[in-house]
Amino acid sequence: MSDIELYLFEVDKNKAEAHDIAEKSASRLEAKKLKLIDLITSLEPYINNKDDGSIRAKSVGYLADVLAFLPLKALSGQERRLLCDFILGRIEGDLEGVGASARALVALEGLGKWDVETVQRVMRTFIDNTHPLRQFKLQTERYSIVQLIDLLLAKYREASRHLQEADQEFMPSFISYFEGEKDPRNLMIIFSLLQVPMTEWDVHANAQDLFDSVFNYFPITFKPPPDDPYGITAQDLKDRLRDCIAANSDFAPYAFPQLLDKLDSTSMNTKRDVLQAIQACVLGYEPNTINLYSVTLWDALKFEILNVQEEDLAVESLKSLALIAARLTDSADGPLNAYLRPVIKECNEHLEDAPTKQSEASGRILHAIAVSGYTAADKVVKGILPTLFSLYNGSQSITKRRGLLEVLNEIVAAYIELGASQPEAKIEALQASAGDAVDAMIRALVSAPKAEVSFRLASLKGLAQLVSAHGVLSEKESGRAVDTVTDIVLHEQLEGHGNIRAQAIKALTDMAHSVPHAVRDRSLPAFMVELPDVPAEASSPGPVLEAFAQLSTERQIFDTVALRLKNKYNSARHQGAPQDYQRSLLLALLYTFTFGTPTQEDGITRAAYFTEYAAPLVTDVASSSEHQSDSSTLEIVGRIVNVLLRPQGIHLQSTVYNHNVQWLASAVKDTSQAMNLAPFTLHYYAALRPEVADAEDIVFVLKAQADLALNATPASKGADTVLRHISLLVNKFINPKTMQATLEASDIEVGALLSGIPSPQAISVAFAVVKGLLIQGKTGALATKYLQALLDLLSTQGRGIAQRFATLLTPDDILSKENHCLVSGLYKQKIFNQAVPFMTAAVRTADATSKPNYFIALSGILRWLPYSVIEASLPSLVAPLLQTLDLTESTDQSVKASALVIFESVLMHDSTIVAEHTASLVTRLLNCTAGPTNHASVRAKALQCLALAPRQLKREAVVPYRRQVVKRLQACLDDAKRSVRTEAVKCRTAWLGLDEGNEDDE
Repeated sequence: MSDIELYLFEVDKNKAEAHDIAEKSASRLEAKKLKLIDLITSLEPYINNKDDGSIRAKSVGYLADVLAFLPLKALSGQERRLLCDFILGRIEGDLEGVGASARALVALEGLGKWDVETVQRVMRTFIDNTHPLRQFKLQTERYSIVQLIDLLLAKYREASRHLQEADQEFMPSFISYFEGEKDPRNLMIIFSLLQVPMTEWDVHANAQDLFDSVFNYFPITFKPPPDDPYGITAQDLKDRLRDCIAANSDFAPYAFPQLLDKLDSTSMNTKRDVLQAIQACVLGYEPNTINLYSVTLWDALKFEILNVQEEDLAVESLKSLALIAARLTDSADGPLNAYLRPVIKECNEHLEDAPTKQSEASGRILHAIAVSGYTAADKVVKGILPTLFSLYNGSQSITKRRGLLEVLNEIVAAYIELGASQPEAKIEALQASAGDAVDAMIRALVSAPKAEVSFRLASLKGLAQLVSAHGVLSEKESGRAVDTVTDIVLHEQLEGHGNIRAQAIKALTDMAHSVPHAVRDRSLPAFMVELPDVPAEASSPGPVLEAFAQLSTERQIFDTVALRLKNKYNSARHQGAPQDYQRSLLLALLYTFTFGTPTQEDGITRAAYFTEYAAPLVTDVASSSEHQSDSSTLEIVGRIVNVLLRPQGIHLQSTVYNHNVQWLASAVKDTSQAMNLAPFTLHYYAALRPEVADAEDIVFVLKAQADLALNATPASKGADTVLRHISLLVNKFINPKTMQATLEASDIEVGALLSGIPSPQAISVAFAVVKGLLIQGKTGALATKYLQALLDLLSTQGRGIAQRFATLLTPDDILSKENHCLVSGLYKQKIFNQAVPFMTAAVRTADATSKPNYFIALSGILRWLPYSVIEASLPSLVAPLLQTLDLTESTDQSVKASALVIFESVLMHDSTIVAEHTASLVTRLLNCTAGPTNHASVRAKALQCLALAPRQLKREAVVPYRRQVVKRLQACLDDAKRSVRTEAVKCRTAWLGLDEGNEDDE
C-alpha cells in the first residue's frame, strides 16, 4: 500500500500512526527518495474523489502533515510556489479540507518566506472563497484558517496593508469575515489579529463596522468548562477584547456611548468590565479625542462614587477620572480646564453640605484627580480651597469643620503621593493656602473641646500631612506644627475618651521623617525638660519616657533619641535616682534598639552601638555590687546586650567574650551572686554564637548553673531563669557527639538525676536538659532515652512532675534561631509521637492515684501542639481528654482549659470524632460551667464548646439534652463574670434553636 493509502486507513482510527506515516513520507521526500511530483500524483485519485468529500479533506490533511515534518530548505522556491498555487487552486474550486489547506500553507510559509504577491493572493483567496468563516462547522477547521490569517498579519504587515489600500472592498469583507465566531480559542486569536488593522491601517471609513465586530462580544460571559485543557479564562478574553475597543481613537463615537449605556446595568460584573474598558480607552485614545468626551464621562462616572454600590466600583471610577485628568494634562490648558470646571463646581456644592457621604466622596474625587499630576493638583487647589476656607471660617459647627478638613486632607495627601513619584514639585498653589490651613488645624487642636476626638484627629492628621508634603510649609510653619503636636504628647493627661496621645506620637514620628531637624531641635529638648535626672516623688515621667522612646522608629532621629536616653540614664544613676526610674530609662533604651530603626552596616546593626551603649552597661554589671538586689534591672541590661550583640560577627563576639570571660567565671562561682546575675548571664550567653565560646568554659558554666539549680529552694528567685540557661547551654554550645560525657562531667546526666527518689530540683534540671536536647534534634537516641525516663516517673511521682511536662513545649524566646540555637523543625512531632501514645496506653491500666498525672501531662503537651499534628490521633485522645475535665484541684484549671481548647477545635473541624461521646461531652461541659471550682476562663471556654455542640453535631444526637442544658445554663446567666454571662447567652440561644415541637422550655 502507498503512503497515502496507509494514511487514509489509519487517520480516523489512530492519529499517532497516521502522523508517523506522514513523517516517513517527509523523510523520503527530504532524502530525494520520493519526488514531489510523485507525491502529488499519488494524491490525485483521492484528492479529486468527487463522491466522497471526507476523502478529499483527508488527502489534503496528509499533504499538510507531510509538509509540517519537512525541514527548512527541503523544497526549492519553485516547488514551494507550485505547491502554494496547487493548494490555493483547490480552495477556489473545492472547500473540502479547507482547514488542512490552511495548515499546509502555514507549513509552506515555515519552509521559506513569501513575497508580497503570494501573501496578498493567500489573503484574497481565503477572504473571497471561505467567507464567512462560520460556514465551517468544525472548530478545528476555523482555527487553522484563523491561525493562517494571524500569521499573515503578524509577519507581512506591509503587504496586508497595501492590499487594504489598493482594494476598497477588501476591508468590509475582512471585517465581516469573522462574524458569528463563538469558540474562545478562535476568538483569542481573532481579537489579537484585529488589532493590526485597528492600530496600523487607515480604518476611518470602516471604523463603526470594525468596532461593532468586536463590541458585539461585550461583555464577555464565557465560563471555561471544568478541567479545560486549553486554559483560556474569561479574563483572557476580556483583556484581548478591551485592547481591541481601545485600539483606535476613531472608535470613540461608538465606544463611549455604548459603554456608558452598559454602565447602567444591574450586573456588577458588567459595570466592572465597563469601567476597565473606559480606562483602557482613556489610555489608548488621543488626548484630543478624550477631550471631546471628558465631561460626558465625568457625568456618568461620578454617580458610581457619590452613590457607592460596591466599593471596588467606586475605586475603579476614581481611577478612570484620574486617568482622564492625566491624559488631558499632556495637552494644552484648555481641555484640562474644561474637564475640571464641572468637577470643581459640583464638589464645591457638596462641600456646602459637609459632612455628608457626598462631601466625603468629593474628597476622594479631588484626591484622585490631584494625584494625577501637579498641573491638575494646582487647579484643584485654586478651585476648591478658597471655597473650603470660606465655608470653614463662616461656620461654627465643629461637625461641618471636620468634614471640610477631611476634604483638605485628601488634597494634601495627593501632594504627598505626587512628591514621592515626581521629585520636581510644583507646589505654589498649595503654598499660598498653607498658612491658613496650619492656623485652622492648630486652632482646632488647641482650642476645640477635648471630647471632639474626630475633629481633633482630622486636624492632627492634616497637620502631619502638611509637614510631610515636601516644601509646602515654611520652616516657621513647620516649627509651629511640631511644637503643637509635641505639646499634646507632653501635657495632655486625659484618660479614656478624648485621649489622642497615641495618634499624636505617630504624627510626631511622621513629621520627624520630613523635618528631622525641627523635631531634633524643638521636640527632643522639650521631652528632656520633662525627664529630670531625679524625678520628684509626685511626678510620673513614665508616659513621657514611653512617647520619647517611640520616636526612635524614625531613622533620622534614632541616634539622637538613643544618645539622650543613655545620657539621661547615666545622670540618673550618678545622682542616685530611684531604681524604678533607672529601670524605666533602661527599658526605654531597650525599646529603642528593639523596635527602633538603628543604622545598619552590611545588613546588620552597626557594631559601634554595642561599644557605645551595651559595653558600658556590662562594665557596670561587672564592677557593681548593687546587682545582688535588683535582678529585674540586670535582665533589662541583659536584653540590651542581647539585641545588640547577637547580630554581630564572630570577630566582635569573640572580643567581647574574651573580655568578659574572667569576671563572669568568678561571678558564677559565688552562689548568691550567680543567682542574682542569672537574668543577665542568660541573655548574654543567648547572644553568643556557638563557635565563640570555649568548650571548657561552657562545661564550667554549665556545672555552676547545675549546682545553682540543684541546691535552689522551691521559692528561690531566679530558679526558672537558671533552668532556661541550662537548656540554652545544652542546646547551643555542647557538641552532640560528646553530649552524654559532658552532661556526666557537669553532674546533670538525666539517668543519674532521676535515680533513686529524685528531688524536685533534680527533676526540674532533668526537664531543662531534655528540653534543650529535644529542640536541638541532634541527639535522637539520647533524647528518646531521657524522655522515656521522665515518662516512667508519672506512675510513681506526684502531680509536680506531671505539670512539668508542659514546659517541654512551652515557647521560649531564648531557644530561638535568632539566638543561634539549634531548632529542629520536627521536635514537636517527635515529642508527640513518643509521649502521647505512651500516656494514652498507660492511663488505661493506671491506678486512681497516678491516673491524674497522665491526664495533666497529656494536656500539658497537647496544649502547645498545632491541630494538624494531633488530628490523626484524636480518636484515641477523646476518652482521656474527657476524663481530664473531671479534675477538681485548683491547680488543674490550666489543664482543663487546654482540654477545652482541643474540644473546641474538634467540634469546629471534625465533630464526627466526638459524636459517639456526645452524652459524656455534654455532661462534662456542663460541669465545667459551674463555679466557683472552675475559673472564669474555664467556664467561658466550656460554654463556647457547649454552644458548638448543637451546630456541629447531628440534631438527633443533641436534642435529648436540650432541656437539661437550658436549665443548667440559668445559673451561668447570673455568673459574676461578664465574659461568662456573654458566652452563656450565646450558648442558650444555640440550644433553644433546637425546636422540640410542643415542649415548653420555660
